[in-house]
Amino acid sequence: MSVGSKDLHLVCELMNRRLEPKSNPIVQEYVLPDLSSNRKGRIRQSGDIVAEADQILVMNNERFCVPELLFRPDDIGLDQSGLPATIALSISLLPSDLQGMFWANIGLVGGCAKFPGFRVRLMSELRSLAPTDCEVVIYECDEPITEAYRAAVTFVDMPGFTNHVVTRAEYAESGSNASRRRFHDWKPRETEKEKPKEPAKLKGKQREDDRSQAPTKATRTRTKVIPTSTTTTRKR
Repeated sequence: MSVGSKDLHLVCELMNRRLEPKSNPIVQEYVLPDLSSNRKGRIRQSGDIVAEADQILVMNNERFCVPELLFRPDDIGLDQSGLPATIALSISLLPSDLQGMFWANIGLVGGCAKFPGFRVRLMSELRSLAPTDCEVVIYECDEPITEAYRAAVTFVDMPGFTNHVVTRAEYAESGSNASRRRFHDWKPRETEKEKPKEPAKLKGKQREDDRSQAPTKATRTRTKVIPTSTTTTRKR
């Protein structure tokens, strides 16, 4: 098949997809969930019977444009980093001797982790952001939606759980001092508002200019007032 015939075949294929959207494998119909009857949403299959009350959402390029925002939020004008850059920045804020351990222990949690190809895409972008001497390892779980809940329940059931937390009553009584007693290495992070502002030091030449422009002390001056005499003439 020559190059010209390939281009013609591609144009014909695109025209057929536009005329018959249902033949396009990217286009899918999603039956929205019905909360009143506690029915979950589903992708409509061929031969699937749909009731008149069902709401159907037709998805085309939204299937890959919406997940792409996790990696490229600037596509919709958001001035912020994507998921790979955020992970790399968070690890870079850790002590240097711990960064390698965190690069090798990245876990995927949450419903977005179920996107097809999500782990492969994240791995390819993190590998380019990680230091060359660090190994990047991403772990997946069977149920990423409930993994955070099950991990928290497991942590609470551990015998030494109370040694790793500050209770509400302790914080209400002592405030941040309770955290200092529990975690000896804990230090509150100073915000920009809390940092004391030092007065700016002026350079020598600038101080001299300011002195020359400063107003001098007012001096008292006395003015001598000379009385003036007025004469009047009478008409005879």
